[in-house]
Amino acid sequence: MVQAISLVWLLPLVAAGAGRDPADYVRLQRLSERVVLAHWIGPDRLCHLVGIQSQKGLVFIDTEMSPRITAPIKERVERAFGRTDWAYLINTHGHHAGGNGAFADIPIVAHENLAEEIQWRIDTQTDPQRKRKAIDDAAQILTALRNDLRQLGAGRTYARLMHGEIRFWELYIEDLQEGYEVVKPTLTFSDRHTLDLGDLTLELVFFGKGHSHSDILVYVPQERLLFTGAVAYQRAHLPEIGEQSHMEDVRRSLTVLDEFLDPDVAIDRVIPSHSPPLRRSDLVPIRTYYERMLAGVQAAQRQGLSLEQTSERLAQARAFRTYLEPPPGHWAYRLHERNLRNLWRICEEPSPPNQRPEATTDARAMPK
Repeated sequence: MVQAISLVWLLPLVAAGAGRDPADYVRLQRLSERVVLAHWIGPDRLCHLVGIQSQKGLVFIDTEMSPRITAPIKERVERAFGRTDWAYLINTHGHHAGGNGAFADIPIVAHENLAEEIQWRIDTQTDPQRKRKAIDDAAQILTALRNDLRQLGAGRTYARLMHGEIRFWELYIEDLQEGYEVVKPTLTFSDRHTLDLGDLTLELVFFGKGHSHSDILVYVPQERLLFTGAVAYQRAHLPEIGEQSHMEDVRRSLTVLDEFLDPDVAIDRVIPSHSPPLRRSDLVPIRTYYERMLAGVQAAQRQGLSLEQTSERLAQARAFRTYLEPPPGHWAYRLHERNLRNLWRICEEPSPPNQRPEATTDARAMPK
């Protein structure tokens, strides 16, 4: 089976949309004169990348899986603004740094943990076995998509989404075959950093380890916008307490959420990576989840309950009914159970003797 799959990526590109301009598969949503959302189309694909124009140049927030997929999105944003003077690229977390190579010679801004977090992308490029597996896995997805389109048929709208998805994976495989530069951030920070763009300021705030090691939020006060990356994934979607999280991360997440839930902080729209725009009020259930989970696990441990007993007490269907359970196969399936195990471990950890300050401004430039 693996041998058959390996042959797919050697074949000519024969999908119905292979000859089209890749930029045709990019959709833009204009939020204001200075802000656009962009994403590559697909049947179940929504990954917002953000373009911002300012007096000091354009800013791009996040990239797609590889440079060939990111470049057409960048092009559409340039067309929308009628300019190409890029000032910064920002990565909200490591999962959205694969296309950094589409941006040359501009500062790439991210949390200091991101460079280590994307090392696996470099390993995939340099380790022949990993590279072979990545190509075969992507080719298997591409084959399944083409088969689905042939067997199921589709109306015009759905077919176009399928062609977009197929072209996405074709481009990704091309990048894997040829190899592409994995570009690490050149300007990093540990807690907070502000970018002064003349008419705009972008306030970057570390959220704490959770969905990834390097989650940050980007606040644009002049636009009353908060970009949350994958911190607020989508409505009714559980937040994440990762295996890498510690108590300082959980408490920091609560503090950051409190900061942006303060009514004195002007926010009209919250923009996640994988959801249509949300409201500030959609952050409240996320904060409530962290708070109730932390209090519940700490209380259970004080009472001498086991992890199994605590899992029953804090079961998602009982204690957090507003959150939906994704179907089996989805990455977030049984996420609540994983969160509970990770938080149990966190609450058993000894407190570090010297806590790190909650907020400092220590951005520093790093060589490429």
